[in-house]
Amino acid sequence: MDTPQNSKVVEKYSEDSGKRQLSGFWFLVMRLAAVSMALFHLYTAVTGPLRTQNAVHLLFALPLIFLAYSCRNRDAKHIPWYDVVPIVLGIAVSAYYVMHFDRIIYQLGYLMPTTLDLFFGITAILLLLEACRRAIGLAFPILVLIALSYAYFGHHLPGVWGHGGFRWDDLVATFYMSPTGVYGSLMRTSSTVIVIFIMFGALLVTTGGGDTFMRLSNAATGRMAGGPAKAATLCSAMFGSISGSTAANVATTGVFTIPMMKKNGYSPRFAAATEASASTGGQILPPIMGAAAFVMADVISTSYLNIISAALIPALLFYLAIWMSVHFEAKRLGLNPVPKSERPTLRQGLFNIETLVLPLAVLITLLVMRYTPTTAAVAAYFTAMALYLFSWRSPGTFKERVAKLPAALEAGAMTAAMIAVIIGSVAVIASVISLTGLGLKVSSVILVVSGGDVLITLLLAMVVAIILGMGLPTVAAYMLAASVVASAFIEAGMPSLPSHLFILYFAILSGVTPPVALAAYIGGAIAGSHWFRTALTATKISLGGFLIPFMFIYHPPLLGNGTPVEIALAVGSGVLGIIALAASTIGYFLRPCSWLERGLLLSAALMLISGQAITDVAGIALIAGLFAWQYLRNRNADAATRPTTGKEPVQ
Repeated sequence: MDTPQNSKVVEKYSEDSGKRQLSGFWFLVMRLAAVSMALFHLYTAVTGPLRTQNAVHLLFALPLIFLAYSCRNRDAKHIPWYDVVPIVLGIAVSAYYVMHFDRIIYQLGYLMPTTLDLFFGITAILLLLEACRRAIGLAFPILVLIALSYAYFGHHLPGVWGHGGFRWDDLVATFYMSPTGVYGSLMRTSSTVIVIFIMFGALLVTTGGGDTFMRLSNAATGRMAGGPAKAATLCSAMFGSISGSTAANVATTGVFTIPMMKKNGYSPRFAAATEASASTGGQILPPIMGAAAFVMADVISTSYLNIISAALIPALLFYLAIWMSVHFEAKRLGLNPVPKSERPTLRQGLFNIETLVLPLAVLITLLVMRYTPTTAAVAAYFTAMALYLFSWRSPGTFKERVAKLPAALEAGAMTAAMIAVIIGSVAVIASVISLTGLGLKVSSVILVVSGGDVLITLLLAMVVAIILGMGLPTVAAYMLAASVVASAFIEAGMPSLPSHLFILYFAILSGVTPPVALAAYIGGAIAGSHWFRTALTATKISLGGFLIPFMFIYHPPLLGNGTPVEIALAVGSGVLGIIALAASTIGYFLRPCSWLERGLLLSAALMLISGQAITDVAGIALIAGLFAWQYLRNRNADAATRPTTGKEPVQ
């Protein structure tokens, strides 16, 4: 049931989540600032980044957040006088850094900070905390404050958790001025790579990409059993990969997909859980993977192409898990396909699809040709813009299309600004963890508790990543979890890329895992189902996502490391394991499953994790045996109901 409270939840996490509805002078100021930010980054993406690119990036981002998001809901339609102060200070802290860049970086000014340095440093940290509070809520700023408190007071703690202590001015200078601070390498990734991909995604969505995703998904799946849920899975996968936000993805696509699933016969709880699970998976789906892939590339010093190549097979397995879950649920409930009159034809679904396919093809082709991600994204961006403006099949007149471009630039800049302030705050936490050695301490505890056992190490890391990721945006969740637990993988001798993908999976799966389960909470609000039961169902649907990281740790060919035969065998066993797991959790295979059959299917799925030939053979044999058993039971049941005289009924 759609209550006013539920509507507020959906509105909070939609694409305009909590933004002021400005008009007049302040609307023009905000749009001018956002469009200027977008044009600046497009220009520097073509000509090359400035030395002070990171600071200029945040110079745009901080004022934009204070313009767009209100301090209190009651001032959501105008800019009160007290909000002009953080807008001006947001410009000043970065402008000061730009003006003193040579002294700070080349003359190591951060080692001997002046009083003015410390003033602007403290101001920058406070502004980042307030910007995050306005844009994404209170939880993340509280984490930053806890980290700051630990850095300053941690020397009073006993035992392994204590550290040597730091002076406050040294901490401020490190966070504000050092190469590892707010304007450091993480912000470089945001200002040169993430911003362009975010703008590319915003252009696709603003110019009708969301409608195309939905139309194509319905055309492709409408004739299948449980078609609306499968359409929701496809649509949320495509939209989620470019949106960069699980919460916004659920709120944006869920308002269409969840009612469609409920109408087809799915329960409100299952419909909401399906949307939450599918939206979560978009953050691990190449080619864009939200924004986390770019940060990961910077953290582990590898190419973006390596990350998306490694992430492709596991992401497809994740969506296979969701697809099979909704398929088995549709079979269990006896749901029919969408009536022909209510679904678009394939021709209608493919209408104007080139405006999506060609830019993505340009992006992937240039990445494969070893161009930088920024170059590939810029080429894809201008390809998408040209197709939108000049294709005769694009909606509206040429003048109307041109009029939409500022909105696309603004949408991209606003999302990039939000990610910039998150990354700035994450940089503070990462600096604290690095200075105090907290990551090594947590990793040492994990290794001591696990006794060096790989499986126990992975399970402990999974729990820590889920806890640290609760309620946080993807980039913040991944960075926080990686800062704390990645060292445990390194000390255990595991390769960095699989380890960080493992961390990313569980950081984002916190979106469907109780007790926070933000994605499930939003989906439940749309569907009118209880959020906690929705979260439990979403966890069940996403169970393949909990299994897949263990699979690619034990099956390196799932990340593309191996011969074609090894990769094919790993994918084959992974597919069978995922299908068995989905059948076990839903309770349907070829027919409804008994508890014994569900237990055997679960056992078979777990056997296919370790990568050992004997366990793979045993798991495959068990699945084949259950398949044959249920097939024979179905055949016998059909024979028992078939008429014994007269002609066979027409099928």
